[in-house]
Amino acid sequence: MTLTVPIGVIWLVLSAVIAPAWAGNFNAEVDFVTRASIGNLFAIAESRLALDRTGDPRVKTFAHRLIEDHERAEAALQAAASGSGAAVPTTLDQDHQARVMALQRKSGVDFDNAYAADQYEVHSNAVTLYADYMLLGGNEKLKALAIKMIPITQAELDDARDLSGN
Repeated sequence: MTLTVPIGVIWLVLSAVIAPAWAGNFNAEVDFVTRASIGNLFAIAESRLALDRTGDPRVKTFAHRLIEDHERAEAALQAAASGSGAAVPTTLDQDHQARVMALQRKSGVDFDNAYAADQYEVHSNAVTLYADYMLLGGNEKLKALAIKMIPITQAELDDARDLSGN
């Protein structure tokens, strides 16, 4: 007995199995690019604010470094994301914009503590994001960027921890 299956049925089954995998990879790229960019933009926005608001030279030095590092990281992300189909955000999402606005309302030691805590959190999340994409990501250019960013982001996390006292 010979089993014959029309080609159309085979194509339908294969497309149902393969298409979600492709969509999943693309969604992972979009998620990675979005979260990495928002992290960069958030660090830059809060650090610019810190340069204007803080009187602590350690906080100023840290903020200046973050602006430089994250502007470079954002440019590298834009280059790595080109051709992937994932759009790199150019503005903060509502949540992060609200956090910047909340930081604007603080001053003195309260400002410095909130800034350091925010940067500790965002850099902790970024280390995890980069490590996850390094292990599970599908786009080679984005994966190379994630690998490059891990030690830089870990150093920033360590500095944020020192500033925040965590």
